Amino acid sequence: MVDVVLDMIKDVGLWDSGKDSFSEVAESISVCEETKHSHGNVGWVDRVGVERPTDALFPDAGVNELYGRGLLKPGDIHTVKTDAGFHVVQILDVQTELKSSVRQPSPTLKGGGYSTGGNKNPLTYTLQTNGCQMNVADSERLRAQLHSSGLSEVSKKPDVVVVNTCSIRDHAEQKLYDYLGPFAKRKRSGDPVTIVVTGCVAQQEGEALLRRVPEVDLVVGPQYINRVSDLLEDVKSGYQLVATDPTLISEDQARPVRDDPYRAWVPVINGCNEHCSYCVVPNTRGVEQSRTLDAIVGEMRDLKDKGYKEVTLLGQNIDAYGRDLSPKSNFADLLKVADSVGIPRVRYVTSHPRYFSDKVVDAVRDLGSVCEQFHLPPQSGSDQVLKNMRRGYTYDSYMRIVKRIKDRCGDEAGITGDIIVGFPGETEEDFQRTLDLMEEVKYDNLNAFAYSKRPYTDAALALEQVDEDVKAERLQRVQRLAVKHGLERSERYLGRDVEVLVEGRNKKVTKEEECMGKTRQGRQVFFEGDVDELVGKLAMVKIEEARPWSLRGTLVSVKK
Repeated sequence: MVDVVLDMIKDVGLWDSGKDSFSEVAESISVCEETKHSHGNVGWVDRVGVERPTDALFPDAGVNELYGRGLLKPGDIHTVKTDAGFHVVQILDVQTELKSSVRQPSPTLKGGGYSTGGNKNPLTYTLQTNGCQMNVADSERLRAQLHSSGLSEVSKKPDVVVVNTCSIRDHAEQKLYDYLGPFAKRKRSGDPVTIVVTGCVAQQEGEALLRRVPEVDLVVGPQYINRVSDLLEDVKSGYQLVATDPTLISEDQARPVRDDPYRAWVPVINGCNEHCSYCVVPNTRGVEQSRTLDAIVGEMRDLKDKGYKEVTLLGQNIDAYGRDLSPKSNFADLLKVADSVGIPRVRYVTSHPRYFSDKVVDAVRDLGSVCEQFHLPPQSGSDQVLKNMRRGYTYDSYMRIVKRIKDRCGDEAGITGDIIVGFPGETEEDFQRTLDLMEEVKYDNLNAFAYSKRPYTDAALALEQVDEDVKAERLQRVQRLAVKHGLERSERYLGRDVEVLVEGRNKKVTKEEECMGKTRQGRQVFFEGDVDELVGKLAMVKIEEARPWSLRGTLVSVKK
């Protein structure tokens, strides 16, 4: 019977009822009358002997066995046998002790800051965001945390300065120090201001950041974003903190404060286990931690109720979704569940060619809301360079994926990617294989970068570093070819009516009534229309002009 219950929980069809699958099963077949009508909810359960209620609904023996199994993670489902019978238990959240590698009294030169200021509560903050879509999503959650602490956002003279940092490119640390300079000067003059550094540079530098800029009050790694309001309470008490130790990511109870009223970012998996030789992500964002289906779908349903038209599912290695859950899940199943919510457009980034599956291709082909866009970064076309990068695939295996996409999804599919030129040891022959790959794929859009050393990566220690002039020349060649392919891919839209989600006004022209939006494949489209009337709506546009990275056309109709 336990096996039957687990199969029912994994059945995505149960989501159609509007409840999560575990709650549905618990309410339907549980023999525990006390929890049956609360969808199986037993509340917080502590280890036996630690504030353990005597009338607990989950027996002591079961709790002891669960804790004995080691790490308990949000989303895991366990089966436990006790004298009371068989229990199927879902871990919704885990409350761990808030860790800080540094917790010390604030230095005198910090000024008043968040911890003092008489009877005046710090009511304002400013937040700067650098980096990828995951950082943007983190900042939306940061805003929720700051608002729950009683702060409101301003652009001038804030009481609290928050910088959400990115370390994917070189010189990120220096840019951070340059930005913090004026605020540190304010503190040295005695002006009450609190400085918070979050994100990947915060995780990468840790205590070293405090030694460089002792005016910083709080250093927060990405895994602690959802606990900033708690950490600020310690800052209020006069402490300087560095929260970068590995931890379980708790589910944020505060609703993100979104930047956009129609398009939203929804993280589904945090961290990465791959350890590519050039990448800092495993060091800055930690190991993979998948969010539960309950949490993801709950967030998406809330967005649908608020009228959102597009959701982008986020993960550094999104194809790995669910492999750390118990029982295991997979990304294709998540796409099916996301499609059932009813938001018109669902996108996702970023895929890893090593884990990309046929099931995902079929999901994109068959599910109405999932956009026909595949972001599949090759990084290089050379098998030797890919081996040195520890990417886990070859030119041929990558091209087999591309062929499956084109065979199953046809010309509707848009394929985008990332390329790194000048990786240590890359020869001219290696580089030519990258150009060969580009010619064979013909990317709709391509992000190209010259390799730069990143801290704590093996590639930074390689002896065969490529000369900067060679990197620059190769980057130009890649970019020229990318423009050629981008134009070819744009021209396939000429004369066609395409669906466009209108995002706002075209800010690059002086015309008041020129709209900007994107196709399902992610191509920018410009057309004349009433921006205030059309923003947030799905419009059909006839394409009359093609450019490498954009299209221009005439409004045909607006979808209801």
